[in-house]
Amino acid sequence: MAENRQSQLAKLKELEQRGVQGANKMAFNNLVVCTVGVPVKEHFPKVKLADGSVKKDTDGTDVRSEKSDGYLFTFTQFGTATKVMAVLPKNYSLELLSAYKVSGLGYQMRNANMIYIDENVSIATY
Repeated sequence: MAENRQSQLAKLKELEQRGVQGANKMAFNNLVVCTVGVPVKEHFPKVKLADGSVKKDTDGTDVRSEKSDGYLFTFTQFGTATKVMAVLPKNYSLELLSAYKVSGLGYQMRNANMIYIDENVSIATY
């Protein structure tokens, strides 16, 4: 009986971990953004452990993959001046001060006045 209880507790902890990790991710649809000349950077995702947590090095810093998963573009949202960062699969040639629509799944960090979109990201001209 004690063994069964331990197994059940382990399963509940795993469920709790999975629930917390994707809880803040939300859908963003057709955000109208403008390019403002921030240089594009190659993006290297954080390495995840089997339980879904981020792997840390000996200094406690998040470990990044050696393989790039796309390019990080920085925009400004029209009408709010919110910083919008989006990881796109390839390095697009976007025109300075042009308007685009960005969609995908990500996080809104209100106290940083920023939106970070890193999953199912798409971009189109406005």
